[in-house]
Amino acid sequence: MLKKANRTVMNMGLAALLVPAALTFSTTSASANDGGAAPAPVQEKVTPSVPQQQETTTTNQKVIVNVNALNIRQGASFSSPVVGTATQGQEFAILKEANGLVEIAPNKWISKSSSYVTIASGKPSASQVKGVSTSTPSTSTASASTSAAQETSTPAPAPTTSTASGSTVNVARSLVGSPYQWAGNTPSGFDCSGFIAYVFNHSGHSISRTSVANYWNMATKISSPQPGDLVFFQNTYTSGPSHMGIYIGNGQMIHAGSHGVAVADLDVSYYQDHFLGYGRF
Repeated sequence: MLKKANRTVMNMGLAALLVPAALTFSTTSASANDGGAAPAPVQEKVTPSVPQQQETTTTNQKVIVNVNALNIRQGASFSSPVVGTATQGQEFAILKEANGLVEIAPNKWISKSSSYVTIASGKPSASQVKGVSTSTPSTSTASASTSAAQETSTPAPAPTTSTASGSTVNVARSLVGSPYQWAGNTPSGFDCSGFIAYVFNHSGHSISRTSVANYWNMATKISSPQPGDLVFFQNTYTSGPSHMGIYIGNGQMIHAGSHGVAVADLDVSYYQDHFLGYGRF
């Protein structure tokens, strides 16, 4: 009996030694398929990302332009597209500051360099409150400047055709970015015919606000447009003459479209398909 018992103990010991370590299980974790609760996730400390540029909101300050012409850019970067120019003596309330520029209207920024502007306390004078809309934009198509030292620009000369046409183009350019508004005829919102009436009445002409069809009938038809002339389209949202813009040269126009006042290329297929003709007041 003693020998049999010893053999049993030895066999049990041998069996224990032969069990692979990989087959041992922990009693503290649940199997993925046994209906047990999943282990609690490990809590990670996440460091929030730091924005590349930090904008600061400024109140009760204004910027005064001290140079003949200063680029207005679309964003808070000297590589942002130039959308206009501010002229000497204009004053603007400062909305934000970032990257060496100040925001003077939504999506309109200028350099805050003391070489070009003066920063002062208070609000701009009443005569300059709408300065963004009435400034003379730059027509340069050169590469965007990369430093404040290159921010000054010379306004484009008036077209040789006439002083009136030059003024018309300048006024039209100054309104780029104004929103679209049905029946609108102010910088706070334009439709296409309201835009035409505003531009011409602010550039030495006197015309009444009317429909595109009436403007087409009023205009002298021409085949070779000059900057400041009109370009008409038909059968857009309705039949007949139904849309128009101001020709600015180089196959481009400025018009009040569904996305607001913008520059458009006339060689776009949509405009070619609906082109009606050119006219002049």
